[in-house]
Amino acid sequence: MKKPNLHSKPRNMKKIIITCLSALLITLTFSSCENWFDISPKSELKADDLLNNEQGFRDALIGCYASMRDGKLYGAQLTMTYMDCLGQYYSTAKTTQNSFYYAANYNYTKTEEEQRKDQIWKNLYNVVSNANGIVNRIDGKKGVFPTGVYELLKGEALGLRAYLHFDILRLFAPAPSMADGLQAKAIPYVDQFTNTLFEQLTVGQVLDRVVADLTEARELLAGVDPYGPKHANFDLKALEGVWKGREYRMNYYATTALLARVLLYRGLPEDKTKAYQYAKEVIDSNLFPLITSSDLKSSDDNGFTKENIFSLEYPGIKDDMVNKYFVVDERGYEFLGINNSTLKRIFPPTLDMDYRRQWWLGAAGPYFTIAKYNASKRVPLIKVSELYLIAAETAPNLSLTNEYFNTLQYHRGLPKEEITAENLQKTILAEYAKEFIGEGQLFYAYKRLNNKVKPILKSALSDPESVYVLPLPKENTFFK
Repeated sequence: MKKPNLHSKPRNMKKIIITCLSALLITLTFSSCENWFDISPKSELKADDLLNNEQGFRDALIGCYASMRDGKLYGAQLTMTYMDCLGQYYSTAKTTQNSFYYAANYNYTKTEEEQRKDQIWKNLYNVVSNANGIVNRIDGKKGVFPTGVYELLKGEALGLRAYLHFDILRLFAPAPSMADGLQAKAIPYVDQFTNTLFEQLTVGQVLDRVVADLTEARELLAGVDPYGPKHANFDLKALEGVWKGREYRMNYYATTALLARVLLYRGLPEDKTKAYQYAKEVIDSNLFPLITSSDLKSSDDNGFTKENIFSLEYPGIKDDMVNKYFVVDERGYEFLGINNSTLKRIFPPTLDMDYRRQWWLGAAGPYFTIAKYNASKRVPLIKVSELYLIAAETAPNLSLTNEYFNTLQYHRGLPKEEITAENLQKTILAEYAKEFIGEGQLFYAYKRLNNKVKPILKSALSDPESVYVLPLPKENTFFK
């Protein structure tokens, strides 16, 4: 089928055009049971042909993860490079020859920056389309699945669709705490695998849809997911087939953790209580323990991977991304480094014992660079440490706030710190800067709280919304 060339309307129009993939690029070659991202696209299979049996649906899901893993999305741009440039981590990005110069200065109108953000928009919606191909077809094929597999795969696809829409929202729409709040015009929520027009919803409407998808996903996954409430019924070390590797995928606890993140962002009166309950549920599962000093060594653990609730496996990340962005380049076109002044803002010299400072950063001449991916091959998208911070921020009393916050401090090699109602938000933001370095979350944290300053640097912004809300694409030619 010929793919139409469609264009979106400006932000103040009622409709935005979204197109979808007419085919899923899926051909899998597994070098081992663990490497379920090892994908070699050799053919195009029409969705109707692909999504005809259990293996087809499983392959389609792996295709979604593989697309997310790409450097144009969470393999770099939405984590360690572009988003952390917006988060003001990298001083070298402020030099005029650096490829992130305009991004670091929030100049979204330059041609290269328009192309970058528009490509992110397009690529995220492409993965949404593939998730929709699964969600829209799986009910009609329910009979082909063994017990529990239908619920597992549909719940996973719904969770991914929610995750992707939430990040599109956090990038391209105002935060609920900003002017017009939940009533501000936002983005479409694309829930059909079809060429069609989708209405531009408000921030509140999109968040309602995200919550609805995650709620349905939790219900589907609760009774069948090895990484869910019934985990005691499974031998987690001997899982096989579709059940294997669930600890890193969009499992039950990942949907629950994402709900906590979403509700904290939405900020309705009842959301705080629910966010706390969801965060506590994930923490209390004990499936994602915080690291201890004995876990630290020069291996995959230096990324604190045991804390990952949802992450993407990227075997080639060192060659593809670390060597490209975090090794000194005398030309300076790509090199992303943190200068000593910025480092002191993130990690005060009195806290040099911080495990994150010791294991996630390396020296490169006069700069410090991200080192957490030197050995680790996983890009974290949701970590249990975030749930401790959410629990601390939403706890019903300061005693519990201090308990959650200082538990995390202990597992980062740091002394206790007293949290009060007055210093809570400032302390939480400071912790986000440390905890999510190289992961792209700090920009969103400042945006959620409607800050009028730049992340880390704290310099005043004359027009915060123009910084924290990326412009919608003027035109969207989604597929060639």
